[in-house]
Amino acid sequence: MIKFIEAKKNYIMALAVFFVIVSLSGTTYSLFIKTDTTDKFDYTTGLLDLAFTEDTPLTLNETFPVVDSVGSSSTPYTLTIKNTGNLTYRFDLKMLTTNNESIIDNKYIKVKVNDNLPHTLFTTNNVIVSNEIIRPGEELTYKINIWLDSSTPNAELGKNFTAKIVSSGTAIYKTLDTSGANTPKTTSNMIPVYYDGSASAWRIADKNNLIETHRWYDYTSSIWANAITVKDSPKQIYDLTGNNNIILDNPTIDNNNLVIEDSPLDIGLSNYNYNQMSTILRVKINEMTNNVSFITNDKINYYYDSSSKSFIFKNGTTIVSSNRYELMPDTWYIIGYTYDSKEVNFYVNGSLLSTSSISGTINSSNTFTIGNLSKITLGDLYIYNIVLSPDSINSNYKTSITPIYDNLLSGYNEFTPMTIKEYYLSHPAGTTIKTNDILAYYVWIPRYKYKLWNSTGTENFAYDALNTGIDIIFEHDKESSGVITCIDNECYSDALHITKITSNDNLKYYTHPAFTSNEELTGFWVSKYELTNNLTSLPNSEVSRNTSLSSFYNSIKTLGDNYHMIKNTEWASIAYLTYSKYGICKNTKCTVMSQNNTFISGSNDKDTTTANIYGVYDMAGSATEFTLSNYTDKLNELSLTNNSFNALPTRSEYNLYYKDTFLLGDGTKELNLDTTNSWLSETNNWLTRGGLANQTNQSIFTYNATTDSSSPYISTRITIK
Repeated sequence: MIKFIEAKKNYIMALAVFFVIVSLSGTTYSLFIKTDTTDKFDYTTGLLDLAFTEDTPLTLNETFPVVDSVGSSSTPYTLTIKNTGNLTYRFDLKMLTTNNESIIDNKYIKVKVNDNLPHTLFTTNNVIVSNEIIRPGEELTYKINIWLDSSTPNAELGKNFTAKIVSSGTAIYKTLDTSGANTPKTTSNMIPVYYDGSASAWRIADKNNLIETHRWYDYTSSIWANAITVKDSPKQIYDLTGNNNIILDNPTIDNNNLVIEDSPLDIGLSNYNYNQMSTILRVKINEMTNNVSFITNDKINYYYDSSSKSFIFKNGTTIVSSNRYELMPDTWYIIGYTYDSKEVNFYVNGSLLSTSSISGTINSSNTFTIGNLSKITLGDLYIYNIVLSPDSINSNYKTSITPIYDNLLSGYNEFTPMTIKEYYLSHPAGTTIKTNDILAYYVWIPRYKYKLWNSTGTENFAYDALNTGIDIIFEHDKESSGVITCIDNECYSDALHITKITSNDNLKYYTHPAFTSNEELTGFWVSKYELTNNLTSLPNSEVSRNTSLSSFYNSIKTLGDNYHMIKNTEWASIAYLTYSKYGICKNTKCTVMSQNNTFISGSNDKDTTTANIYGVYDMAGSATEFTLSNYTDKLNELSLTNNSFNALPTRSEYNLYYKDTFLLGDGTKELNLDTTNSWLSETNNWLTRGGLANQTNQSIFTYNATTDSSSPYISTRITIK
């Protein structure tokens, strides 16, 4: 159960933004924005401590009403919020307008926050950020663009707009995860997901991890946080069925509604034979012509005759009309029809207008189009292969719209063109992720410390780590709470780095070096599956092999600076977490991690670090894997026998084994495994990890030394910091 502290409070940043519109000539406008900047604004009470900082003032001078692409690229106003207290806080940010009788209508004030899609203040009731979660020690920054929409009419001349950014929210004790693991930090192109077993589908997770039905993670239950990246795509209008997405060049969009003028909208649906059909549109007529066409193909035409003031339905050469109903221009209506091969029912705003007899199936070969020779604005469109009942139409398509998804052939409830990434980032938790849209899956490995069992790599275990489980405690933020510290492969039992560790330091805690070497991390992402073709990480795909280590590295770096090939300490941190109560060890007993005996990724959900779908796959089987871990006789310098790197890795991206030193936490000598594992040398100076398909006695802790050369048995995987 989620518990809340009643500590609700409004925080006013004292941002005052004044908009003055000046008529230059005809329909030309000028927008002036003035900001009253303030110093740091703080609120502190008990365990809750929030700091609001305005980093840069918003400065727009003599700005005209502009299209979204221009408004989005303007210099943003920057607001930073930091939680320096001990409680998690959930909050909204709202642009609160002042009371002014001559204020600009908020449906013409456009706002864009960070990478989110632009919207009018009207559509969100002036809320610009909703249900954000900020945890202790976390800092959130918001880049806020604000402009006057290009559709602003002359009626807004001479008005002004004044607003303050206001925050309100509630402190929270905890999320659905009870482990204490650091909150996953996604990159801008990552989407948090959970698996819906009943539908065999991945869906968008609740990023705040507060909604049980959309739970993102719970490490206590071996549900590790998963996220995906999606493919690049052109901007398109998304069909609710996913079958008839529309790509348009420079469409005219009015508050997520599509303005159709000279060129009709093609929505596909060709070569359908309809015995029954229903079509519902939310539409506004911009220019009343003799015939206002709504939906047309080679067989049917549904339109409004402004002369007879009636709706017309045409099937082939047969034409029937509705009772008289006068449509007014610039007024929204919900109109539609149902057809059962015998009669057509005409509807307006959820009510049956009239019924006419007409027979014949609809055997269409051409696609359907909307708005032939009409100037209309389309807000919603739904086409069904059944006859909707009068009750269902009245309930769902009257004054407000609640779409019916059963038997939906094609449906559109927003007409803002979006890329695949924008589409998913703008949709709520529970939205299904189409498999074909996914580029790669990733799993979050949170920062932790573990209890040493073999501090020098030579003794008997102080406790049976691999059979009863490694003792792991998650750490908060970038805190290192372990007693043991290490520098350049030398480890000490004191903070001053004077006393080197001995066997007497077993059972003390050490922050795993994957989170501390060269930079402090709250955690990192690792590809869920071994690398598959074209830098993907996908299930049921051929594992990418026959590539040299340096070539793998070069390819991975094209994804971005925060992407790199997995290094050995990162591999070991995943392996240690696997052999803990958060992975495959329960009630002081560890199960044997199963092994994929093919080179097809993700063949079995049991071949994971959690023995379920939420873990990392195939670390004990499939291909063995390159790690960016190098043997060297040159202090702090890579030893390269074959330098094919486009650019040398940065120091934080690799592990160095200087003259065969022992590296605590790397999952090799600390384990005292059998001697069949080959160790690094001057010749074989790169380390591979993981078992190999069809090889006995292979495990997640298997290691071998190799060269940089390609092999049909070696792959790798990606980590993101």
